[in-house]
Amino acid sequence: MNDLNENQLAAARHGAGSMMVLAGPGSGKTAVIVARAAMLRERLLVITYSKAAAKEMERRYEILVRGNDSAKSNVMFGTFHSAFFRMLRRKNGYDTGQILSDNERRMAVRGFLAEMRYEPDDEMLAALLSEMSLVRNELYDLKHYHSKSIGTEDFIFLCNSYEAHKKEKNIIDFDDMLCRTHEMLHNNPSELNYWCEKYPFIMIDEFQDINRVQYETVKLLAAPKNNLFIVGDDDQSIYRFRGSRPEFLLNFPKDFPKTKKVTLERNYRSTDSIINYANKVIEKNIARYDKNISGTGLQGKPPINIISEDQNHEAVQIAERIRDLRGRGANLDEIAIAFRLNIQARAFMDAFLNMHIPYKSRDEMPTIYEHWLARDLFAFMRVARRLSLRQKTGYDPDAARIINKPYRFIGKAFLHSVKKFDRDIFSAYKKDSALHIATKTHIEELHDNLLLLAKHETSDAIRYIRKNMGYNGHVIDACEYKKLSPTGLFEIADELQEAAKLFANPMDFIAHANTVSQAAKQQEKTGECVTLTTLHSAKGLEFERVFIAGIVEEVLPYIRSKTAAEIEEERRLFYVGVTRAKKELYLSTIKTRYEKPVKPSRFLE
Repeated sequence: MNDLNENQLAAARHGAGSMMVLAGPGSGKTAVIVARAAMLRERLLVITYSKAAAKEMERRYEILVRGNDSAKSNVMFGTFHSAFFRMLRRKNGYDTGQILSDNERRMAVRGFLAEMRYEPDDEMLAALLSEMSLVRNELYDLKHYHSKSIGTEDFIFLCNSYEAHKKEKNIIDFDDMLCRTHEMLHNNPSELNYWCEKYPFIMIDEFQDINRVQYETVKLLAAPKNNLFIVGDDDQSIYRFRGSRPEFLLNFPKDFPKTKKVTLERNYRSTDSIINYANKVIEKNIARYDKNISGTGLQGKPPINIISEDQNHEAVQIAERIRDLRGRGANLDEIAIAFRLNIQARAFMDAFLNMHIPYKSRDEMPTIYEHWLARDLFAFMRVARRLSLRQKTGYDPDAARIINKPYRFIGKAFLHSVKKFDRDIFSAYKKDSALHIATKTHIEELHDNLLLLAKHETSDAIRYIRKNMGYNGHVIDACEYKKLSPTGLFEIADELQEAAKLFANPMDFIAHANTVSQAAKQQEKTGECVTLTTLHSAKGLEFERVFIAGIVEEVLPYIRSKTAAEIEEERRLFYVGVTRAKKELYLSTIKTRYEKPVKPSRFLE
């Protein structure tokens, strides 16, 4: 208790009843939670959002109550999923072998989509899985939900098929751990009473990340005494796509009218310069609690602005600064590059590989070069090169991959035949009497275009494939069929075209892409590494030096964020990135993105 400041102490000493602790970044909220648990020593359920955080809290708690076995047994630390699964298991006898992994869930849903005659790519599958989780976690009525990925009737059929599959196999997924627990406690008073008596006190960390089903379940468990102690920061609510939103925290005093409130306003992580800047950013939001966050008391350097021509130049400039910092003794483990979009990692992976700077990806994201769209473009360029060199080949899987992109009415029977008899597509089509004359004309046009393609340097070659050979139209058609927006795919194509500027020869570019992909898979996790992370994944982390990249309009805030609430969430996302920095903050902008002028983000002002 002697280590806590006045506001931390007031929170830690709270006894019965509801309390809301607004904990700004780096304000020592974990210390408060552990201190209160050690002081209370009552039957207490402590919930946080990651296993690592729960284990760290439990470790620190056990140090404080060392030798007091009853105090240890009175408190359970865990995530929502682990705590709720324990409740389900007591009632229904589930074991861990009945839990579907994320991969098994993906495979099951992909199978049902195939039965429905969909051919889902990774983006469509991810979007559908996200929607299926959102519907359940928000406790929506499926009949009234309109899917953004497929037709409403198809979405209902998919969800019902998946639920029937789980019921038949007697298995559950991670959403079930939450939804079935809520259903069980809501419909079973004796079971609810058991857990209310077992844990009459509840503490919840990262409350700004709570979703509807979690909140409704907690309210059941806390009633009627409402010994509910929540810790959160409405300014760090950044997971609306998962059902989390700041309204739960903002409306908490309305749901629990006798709530006491404490604000932890001292940041023990960042310098005054960084915190002053962060405060100026976040105060532009309207839907928030007012706070007066202060820094460590050390003034420190003001945030440093980096201006670059484009993404490639930005990555090189930042890589050069990091190399200079390393030369002056900086630890790479204490340096992070944060960005809004996964595809922004590409330029840094390229630059770091060329400059021999070790890195690790926080998100464990595949490189952009492994995307199916990249594999399509590589296939076009490889086939073009073989034709230009008049290399004699048999069956060419690259040619088969691109022959119907865009659609040229070339049936499976012809493609099966050339593969079976190891024939070259561009020779075999002439002798195939089953092919319509128009189809043969389409193949001849493709052949001529591939010969012209071979004369282009890499970036122009990609532009030629997209615009002159109809590949953009193929992407649009594929997205219309799947009822998806092509925007994300065009961003990937634009990023590949940007990356290709560094290589005149397409084969050099493809070799580089393979090298980057292999390097990403073989990342050294043990040695010193710069961390590449999206802003979403950066939450909860801290580094001596943080670079935030690509701070321009249409990236941050993202172009799809239109409403006031969406813009405020984008601003909170930027605020989270800024407050990861302990000593030095670098804010990077670019002048052009995909050869078009861009404006610095409004957040920079």
